[in-house]
Amino acid sequence: MKKELTLGYCPIGNGNSIEPFDKVFHRKQCVEDSMHGVDAVIFWGGTDIAPEMYGQKPHPTSQAKHGMTKRDKFEWAVMNYCKVYQIPMIGVCRGAQMLTAFAGGSLIQNVTGHGSGNHQMTTSEGEIMTTNSYHHQMMYPWNVPYEMLAWSTADMSHFYDLEDDEHQADMRLKVEPEVVYFPGINGLAIQGHPEWSTNTRFGGYCVDLVRTKLFNVVEEVLEN
Repeated sequence: MKKELTLGYCPIGNGNSIEPFDKVFHRKQCVEDSMHGVDAVIFWGGTDIAPEMYGQKPHPTSQAKHGMTKRDKFEWAVMNYCKVYQIPMIGVCRGAQMLTAFAGGSLIQNVTGHGSGNHQMTTSEGEIMTTNSYHHQMMYPWNVPYEMLAWSTADMSHFYDLEDDEHQADMRLKVEPEVVYFPGINGLAIQGHPEWSTNTRFGGYCVDLVRTKLFNVVEEVLEN
């Protein structure tokens, strides 16, 4: 990509780091200071978003039992700005889940098997690679326009709880999402943490998706 690009970041979750996306973006800018001149915005990981953002009540395991937080409201407002001005968005972990909700999708509030460690994921091109897994909630994009780019190679959860243990999502004919693209908002939702896997195939894969999906630039995938 020849044009020098600026990545706006929300500082909560990963501070002012933009790795590994510094391979695409030459400058960084805190969106709390200004949105002027940013070419894309990244939303990092953290605690659960408020279930009211996707039309549910909190499950007993939810970290967000008291409505939208200051962070929820700020990042939702930034997403609205990006949608109005057609600014691409990247969401990591919590950020991916918020992008899903913002696109009109939903979340599964409680799953097993994804709480810690690494596991394999399969991409839409048939490649299998290692991702990391540090979440107890899961994206549910099937009720909005989406493109499933990667999913858990083997289903890892025994249940998919919604508002409580009695209400569960039907996942029998679906997959456990790892990377989803939402064309309606030009948003790339990455459930794992590429910033913890900068020099791995997973990190390079996420960087390449920013180029190809968000900016429609076809370049060679990073060798590592």
